[in-house]
Amino acid sequence: MKQAVAPVAPLLQLPGIGPATPWSGLEHWPQRPQEFNFVLLSDRTGLPKPGVFERAIAATNLLRPDFAIQIGDCIEGYTRNPAQLAAEWAEFDAMTAALEVPLFRVPGNHDVSNPAMAADWLRRFGALNYHFRFRDVLFLVLNTQDPPQRAADFAGVDPPAHQAPELERDLDIGKLQREQAANPRAFAERIEAAMDSEARQPAHLSADQAEWAASVVREHSDVRWTVMLMHIPAWQGEMHPALVTIRQALAGRPYTAFAGHLHNYQRRVIDGCDHIRLGPSGGCWVSTRDEGNFDHITWVTMTAYGPPRIANLVLDGILGVEGGSFRPKPMFPDPA
Repeated sequence: MKQAVAPVAPLLQLPGIGPATPWSGLEHWPQRPQEFNFVLLSDRTGLPKPGVFERAIAATNLLRPDFAIQIGDCIEGYTRNPAQLAAEWAEFDAMTAALEVPLFRVPGNHDVSNPAMAADWLRRFGALNYHFRFRDVLFLVLNTQDPPQRAADFAGVDPPAHQAPELERDLDIGKLQREQAANPRAFAERIEAAMDSEARQPAHLSADQAEWAASVVREHSDVRWTVMLMHIPAWQGEMHPALVTIRQALAGRPYTAFAGHLHNYQRRVIDGCDHIRLGPSGGCWVSTRDEGNFDHITWVTMTAYGPPRIANLVLDGILGVEGGSFRPKPMFPDPA
């Protein structure tokens, strides 16, 4: 009997066969503890497509990453009604209760759309911006609603001169849902016309938050990578001054930035660093084009060396052990 050779990786033992072997590439064996995986869950709201975010949760459970990050817009929000707010969070909490991995949260404009909702977020989750470090990778969570925006900010509509931002009326979600159900394509075309998805976005990042983030970056100068997480892509168009401050603190160190908000996937490379705008994980379509429009989760592998490996897993194509049929769903099904 041939003797077993010394293991080439923890818990791996190989039989002594000879110079030719039925395996190869063992130099690529994951180098734990440096290598790890996490999943990004993206926008659920802006009139969610029924059942899609739940499929994102189920897919994450199948894949078993080390942890998950939700990039914001968990609830419809834009309300000052405490009962409505509690009901929306209860609905979202029931969905995420099925998640079998740790979850980190990023606030979205729908989640903290006014001071009352921001205070409720703080009561529930303790912080609007924060950082954590895992296996020598720094995760920097930014709040792009500092201070909160009005809904009109996203459509370029100015409120009456006498109306203060905090007095903006609640959105009529029921009316919007009826309009979307009646003609999904026309609804998306209307949003597409009101928002320039390629231009600068109305991210709000205070100077205080920028200095806090810069100080965190300087404090963790020994990390091998930094991951910046925000809901609104503050790098689009003329980069937000707060993001400029944070990038100056990074001083050429490698990082990857992720955001959501526009329900359309896009990758931009700025000074050699990926800036990735995620598509939705159930949020409604706000564009009629094909490119970048898919419901997905994003699987990120932090390797021992070099940049992260990023894979976008389209939810229509992830099947569990039961199998089933694969039929990608049309973007704009017949309302009938």
